[in-house]
Amino acid sequence: MNKIVSSDKFLRSLTTVALATVATGALALGWAGSAAAAGTPPWEPDPGSVGALIFYNAFGQQITGGNITDSPLAAYVQGADTIRAGDSTATLFGYLPVAGETPAEWSGEALSASTTFPKPSAPSALASSSLPLVTGASGDETVSQLEADFPNTDTSNDGYAGMYQLRVKTSGPDESATTKYDSADIEITGSTWSVVYPAPTLAATTTSLVTVPASPQQVGTSVALNATVSPAVAGTVQFEDGSADIGTPVTVAAGAASISTSTLPVGTETLNAVFAPAAFAAYSGSTGSTSFTVTPAPAANTTTALGVIPTTAAADTAVTISAALTQTSNSSALASGAGRVAFYDDGTDATGDITSNSVLLGTVTLGSGGLASLSYDSFAVGAHNLVAAFTPTDTSVYNSSTTAAAVLFTATTPAVLPASQTVDVNIPAGTLTVTTPYISSNPFQLGTAVLNPAESSFSASAPFGSAGNPSNGVSITDTRAGDQSWTASATVTDFDGGSGNVINGQNLTFTGVTPSYIAGNALQSGDVVTTNVTNSAIYGPTAAGSDGLKGGPHVFATAGDGNGSVYVDGVLTLTAPTSTPAGVYTATLTFTIV
Repeated sequence: MNKIVSSDKFLRSLTTVALATVATGALALGWAGSAAAAGTPPWEPDPGSVGALIFYNAFGQQITGGNITDSPLAAYVQGADTIRAGDSTATLFGYLPVAGETPAEWSGEALSASTTFPKPSAPSALASSSLPLVTGASGDETVSQLEADFPNTDTSNDGYAGMYQLRVKTSGPDESATTKYDSADIEITGSTWSVVYPAPTLAATTTSLVTVPASPQQVGTSVALNATVSPAVAGTVQFEDGSADIGTPVTVAAGAASISTSTLPVGTETLNAVFAPAAFAAYSGSTGSTSFTVTPAPAANTTTALGVIPTTAAADTAVTISAALTQTSNSSALASGAGRVAFYDDGTDATGDITSNSVLLGTVTLGSGGLASLSYDSFAVGAHNLVAAFTPTDTSVYNSSTTAAAVLFTATTPAVLPASQTVDVNIPAGTLTVTTPYISSNPFQLGTAVLNPAESSFSASAPFGSAGNPSNGVSITDTRAGDQSWTASATVTDFDGGSGNVINGQNLTFTGVTPSYIAGNALQSGDVVTTNVTNSAIYGPTAAGSDGLKGGPHVFATAGDGNGSVYVDGVLTLTAPTSTPAGVYTATLTFTIV
């Protein structure tokens, strides 16, 4: 190709120094000059350019760059504006921008032969366009050769480093090449080049996603995810289950990409097909989504087989009854712990049904190999039709089953009859008690009330039992049969100070209520639930109501399975109005348990 060299130069514009104050109050040094807006090369707009250049691949799809060794660098290069009416041939040139020179002075060379336009054999809209069009050919000069012929040695940050300008000029019959041109500024980065100016506008794409088979499907089903990208540009599709990748990106071929998976989890998920355009494709990415539901596999049917050893023996002989559980579809043994087997004696009824007349002999958890065994030694003389019923631990995994037919065990009369002896035992009813160490001759002392700092009330407070002395609080002991529940409550009267002086019982509270357990006792941590008894105001002597501990009963402790002993401690606090006359006030606090 012919080199075009310009020699006229002018001095680079002077750059001035400016000082700018930063937020901390220090001074920062900055440079101010004639640079263009960010992202725009400093020589733009180029007065010699009448329009931009647009680059296309062989399919007529716009690209924004390529490898510097590609020949041609693009299948088609189209000018965005008519340079000179009537021209019919176009040529692509490359130039080296140099700071301090006008674009007209830059050196460069032709990168292509002159090609005619319009080009009827070009793809789609390019074929009918009257705009300047260069048709690339194998053997056209590469960007790498342009770089070798005109090295860009600028390493500054002035906007020239790595930059070249591509131009399309046109000519016509009896007309030489134009001095004006359509142009684009490119930047070389490593082994690639890309369009910098005018910044390419990315064309939109759409991606749709369908599944085969359609939703819903049973877990484990192989599902094909089929994505369609429009327009059919090069790129990859990453399929996703929610935010989790399904496999690796799939290359788009003819606008389609697919992947299959059989590992979608049970539930409803959003499946995505995320399209990423190929490098230098002037298209945006897009995502297609669809909702997909995976249903659990139906519970497997089970088969219960029953065996009895021996089938005939004297009454009261130990007999081993065994059930083997398998999955009906493949005869594989059920896993250990998959459920429980209940063994029944139907007596003379050989139908194998479990009815209200069936006698439960025992229930056994399924062990390894899908086996459950029971030893039973209390058969009376006669026929005993035995059946077994399997109940699964998880009904979504296995279905229950019963032996297909009863297995007969015959208990014969023993040679020596056993002697029977009745044994009785009496379980006492037991008692439930609640006590405190205080009596009328030894009352619980709240102490002397203190006027609060705001002088708005008197208050007195004292621990009713403590961690160090739990027996000084409430002691609860339950020895009743049946391990029954209990509820402990408290209620207080008004405080009587004599001479008609009263402190309302609603002013007494029981807070910080805590159980103290006795080591080794049946009641242990967490068995007893305690509740504070509070109030919401300071009440006058005659105020009606059941706030605080007055009225009630007010529950302060409960237990679901109450056998054993426990201490319950807390803090009793009395708050009285400042109008309360001086004196000693006494009330009766009653603890009850039911």
